[in-house]
Amino acid sequence: MRRMPVVRGTAAVMAFFTLTTVSASTLMFTYSGAINKALNINTSKIVETDDASAVNTAYYDNEFGTDYTNKQAALKVEMEVAAENVAQAEEGTVLLRNENAALPLADTSRVTIFGNGAAHSAMGKSTTSSVASIPTMTFGAAMQKVFGADNVNTTLLDNAYASLGTTTATEVVEAPISDVEKYASSWSGDYNDAAIAVFTRLGSESNDTAMFGKDGSHFLGLQANEKDLMSYLKAQKAAGVFKKIVVIINADQMMELDWLDDYDVDACVLAGVPGVIGYEGVANVLAGKVSPSGHLVDTYAANSMSAPAATYACENMQLWGNVDYVNSKATDLSNDGINVDYYTICAEGIYVGYKYYETRYEDAVMGSGDASSSVGSSTGNGWNYADEVVYPFGYGLSYTDFTQTLKGVTFNADTDNYEVEVEVTNTGDVAGKSVVEVYAQTPYGDYEKQNSIEKSAVQVVGFEKTDTLEPGQSQTVTVECERYMLASYDAKGAKGYILSAGDYYLSVGDDSHDALNNILAAKGYTTANGMTADGDAAKVYSWNQAEQDTTTYKMSRADDTVEVTNQFDNADLNYYGVDFTYLSRSDWSGTYPASVVSIDATDEMIDDLNLDWYETPADAPAVSDFTQGADNGLKFIDMRLVEWNDDEQWDAFLDQLTVADMTALMPDTFGVAGLDKVGMPAQKRADDCLGVGSTMIATGDNCLSWVSEVMTARTWNRDRMERKGSLMAIQAAYAGVNEVWYGGGNTHRTPFGGRNQQYYSEDSNYGYMVGDVEAAAMQANGVNYCVKHFAMNDQESGRESLSTFANEQTVRETYLRAFEGAFVEGGAQSVMTAFNRIGVVYAAVNVPLLKNVLRGEWGFKGHITTDGFAKTSTYKTHYMEMITAGVDFVCLDPGETAAAVTAAIDGGDGYIMQQLRRATKANVYAASRSISANGLSSNSIVVNIVPWWEMVLLVVTAICGITFIGCTAACVVMTYGKKNKKVEG
Repeated sequence: MRRMPVVRGTAAVMAFFTLTTVSASTLMFTYSGAINKALNINTSKIVETDDASAVNTAYYDNEFGTDYTNKQAALKVEMEVAAENVAQAEEGTVLLRNENAALPLADTSRVTIFGNGAAHSAMGKSTTSSVASIPTMTFGAAMQKVFGADNVNTTLLDNAYASLGTTTATEVVEAPISDVEKYASSWSGDYNDAAIAVFTRLGSESNDTAMFGKDGSHFLGLQANEKDLMSYLKAQKAAGVFKKIVVIINADQMMELDWLDDYDVDACVLAGVPGVIGYEGVANVLAGKVSPSGHLVDTYAANSMSAPAATYACENMQLWGNVDYVNSKATDLSNDGINVDYYTICAEGIYVGYKYYETRYEDAVMGSGDASSSVGSSTGNGWNYADEVVYPFGYGLSYTDFTQTLKGVTFNADTDNYEVEVEVTNTGDVAGKSVVEVYAQTPYGDYEKQNSIEKSAVQVVGFEKTDTLEPGQSQTVTVECERYMLASYDAKGAKGYILSAGDYYLSVGDDSHDALNNILAAKGYTTANGMTADGDAAKVYSWNQAEQDTTTYKMSRADDTVEVTNQFDNADLNYYGVDFTYLSRSDWSGTYPASVVSIDATDEMIDDLNLDWYETPADAPAVSDFTQGADNGLKFIDMRLVEWNDDEQWDAFLDQLTVADMTALMPDTFGVAGLDKVGMPAQKRADDCLGVGSTMIATGDNCLSWVSEVMTARTWNRDRMERKGSLMAIQAAYAGVNEVWYGGGNTHRTPFGGRNQQYYSEDSNYGYMVGDVEAAAMQANGVNYCVKHFAMNDQESGRESLSTFANEQTVRETYLRAFEGAFVEGGAQSVMTAFNRIGVVYAAVNVPLLKNVLRGEWGFKGHITTDGFAKTSTYKTHYMEMITAGVDFVCLDPGETAAAVTAAIDGGDGYIMQQLRRATKANVYAASRSISANGLSSNSIVVNIVPWWEMVLLVVTAICGITFIGCTAACVVMTYGKKNKKVEG
């Protein structure tokens, strides 16, 4: 019986392993989509039941072909992506300062690189190239490639900075000057044609950039070690060691740059976040291989805290004044109450970025609105534009000079666009590209003041970029400007968009400030009135509209049966009886948010904060009213061209599905399994605002990442934007991905937004135009452009359920418009909602946002997902409210929503059944307009594949289980046998 302990021990071990493998299997099967994405596993394949060779099923073809298993083609894709990254960086690099033509540097220049930002740059999500044949381009590597390794002194990168980490959102990492000086011998007699200093600032998901450093100074200004470095370089230049000082800004957070004069800086270049390849493009600009043509998409203020938005934004978000009472009444108190505790107020109204600085400037020039008061001034004296703004929105220098002549403006009634014709001539000595920027000013009169309709002094309404023009060469470009951009939202009077009565101006300008000066010149103002420079009235076209127009945009542009009217009254604090005044240009000093106002949440707010509002409607259909499991002969591929409004065909398709079939499409772990019965392939999704973030099928390499979204925006080149959208879609296709959670529709409300590098701009009109181009390009290549985070998710601090207050005009014109372009013009088929609340209503259950505006006013026909699900965040678990608000699937939900929906339908809720059918329609509609349709014909069937790792887990679990059972049985037999022997004895 000495075998008994061995058998028992084996049984115990097998029991442990069985429990372990069962637990592991349960967890891994729950998140199988994420695992399959990481392992690059496809979970379905297409099988033809008949000869389909005569049918071209490459519905979404591309220049590299649709054999996604072809390694050579996959590598060609990545080589083209690398080349485009360089081109994007070349055109997205902004020359901010160039005293005495310090740049470009001569090919033979011998330079020294300073600054930890050069050694540990903000490059994006990835810091190394994922493709072996495409080397990573750090700043040092790029400089050595372009100027020659022998001409670039990287001593500090290899020594003083080598062991330092990367600057974070709250700490600037820079070497003490003593650690720098010890290597002075490497540049004292050589490598001193230029000192190139690189400075980095960062934000990230969940982390806004700090407002203040540890010593209380502005974090976006120079910190102590950086100041010491610049003082050293200034002294070295004064001593004749360095001929020039060049500063490179490696950040998409808008740093304070008012110190360039103080340190005798010759040139300053904004490199932004150039990804793992883009620094080569930056170096090409420094070397003069290309002339810089990038322009800013944000305002660079002297004081990062001077924007009125900073009062309540980011780390200045506020706790409810009666937070204890809120916690006693609120129902979603997970995560230590943070899901209900905080709020922010868009007290600045529409005056975000340049719309604040330029509007206050115009009013100061015209002597209106008490604009020159000291309230909001950075100096404590009267407000003065020159003290506040270092570089305006739209600004960018070149190595050459251009003239831009306004040739004429016509209105095209067929397109509802103004067509602005501009002749551009290169009057300089080198070839280059020029950006034509068109800005508008609309009337701000008595009606607007009485009805709290705010107007920016200028707003960008169109742009184009020339081809490369040789010296002396001219090109005439036509800029299309949507008249819709001239409309303003009137929440009190018309309760819709209006075209105000009065004078309108369209101005061509080098940037927002130049365009405004041109408008002021057309009005008769000069530097004698306090202008920073005289404008050019010849660059302005104006007209007068005699009567206010409330009808042109009364109905939706996407669906003329839908009226555009107030949807966000309850996003305004005043709705709840809180007397709050938003910033108005009619009274700058009286309405500027100079300090925070503590708000107590009212009982009505708390009722809305609690999200348990769903009840089955009294007129809800019965579950039995809907057919399930019919055999109507319709397949997934048959729906590819079926219009959304073809209810008969869609109903016939949906009638084939059961509740189990439809709810199977609601979970998401970076994708979802297919539906064999209708031939719908598995869906694969990717999440990365700096690229595709998935693995190539053919090579097993991660897709090459991209320059930041802001760098692309700074190109002001529609061709670059289109090419990025197309190539990202092709990368996704080669990774088997049919949807990328990519487009960044949120606004750079302040310089501190942690994810500013993922979003287009501080300006919603400009975001509208960028999103339009990128979305159209990606959708044309069969990959769903999923814009995020919808909406008003403009900070990371408290983003989990942050209550966000604003008036209706601000919501629409500042925070929704950048999304609108991607949907209404670009045809984006997917959207991700935000974690925050609009007012106090969670974005994913916000009926006005998702149903009334997105699907109603904008005519959206794709599918809607939440941001990342977590059952522990209870505000994300209001499943019935989400599906009835319009959510179609739930990001990173392993199946909780599907289970809740199934339970409701099993309980007889026919309305939820109806909403499930609608969600299924949206999911199928979006998928059928993607590469999921490629390779499918009416003869196709889709077979689901069990991934190898699932088979391994199942086999291991079975072996452990069988062994455990066998050992247990043996123990029983031996024990029973032993007892029998004793009895017999």
